[in-house]
Amino acid sequence: MTRPAAFAAVLLAALSVAATSSADPVRPAQDPTPQYQYPPVRSQSPDDLAVQAIHNYGACVVAQTPQGARAALALDFRTAEYRNKIRAVAEGHVDRCDAAWWRLKFNPTLFAGAMAEALLKTDVGAPQLPQRLAYDPARQEIVARSPLEGMALCTAVRAPDATAALFATDPGSAEESRAIQTLQPMLEDCLKKGAKAALNKPAVRSLLALAAYRVVSTPRKSA
Repeated sequence: MTRPAAFAAVLLAALSVAATSSADPVRPAQDPTPQYQYPPVRSQSPDDLAVQAIHNYGACVVAQTPQGARAALALDFRTAEYRNKIRAVAEGHVDRCDAAWWRLKFNPTLFAGAMAEALLKTDVGAPQLPQRLAYDPARQEIVARSPLEGMALCTAVRAPDATAALFATDPGSAEESRAIQTLQPMLEDCLKKGAKAALNKPAVRSLLALAAYRVVSTPRKSA
């Protein structure tokens, strides 16, 4: 198998499924404002080792300055402020973390997803993650800001164990592929009616990590 083929071995292509009732409490509401998707997930070198390098870099950034990572991910990804902050955080650690991956085209979604996944491990922990992701009626409402975020939020909440299991795998591994295959039916079911998505493995993992981090960071309703 060629490297590009290995990179996109699990391709969720042209997903188009019927949405469930809008009354479904687990399916997030959709922000009616103009859509801004996460930036396309592309790389100049579609290599599993390059993806692992970005993953490790995000984890290093969190280890060095966790508050900076939290501040960046708390911003709305549709804004210029978010995009500038993500790049600034990445560029600010090239002297403290292994930045060999910087030779590749910078991809904010993969980098942000790597930071989100690292924060899930440090702020929540693997044993507690499924419980923290599961549907909680006391949690404040989370409004999806794009169809892809809605798909990822819905999947993380409806399949908390499988989502947490994905983060326990190494990027680019056979275990990761199997974990994504397990999640694929839920991803398809959660995709907004009429929406389409062509996502490779790193994109799926990053979107789910960002969604999971948003879920666990959402406070409970006031009593």
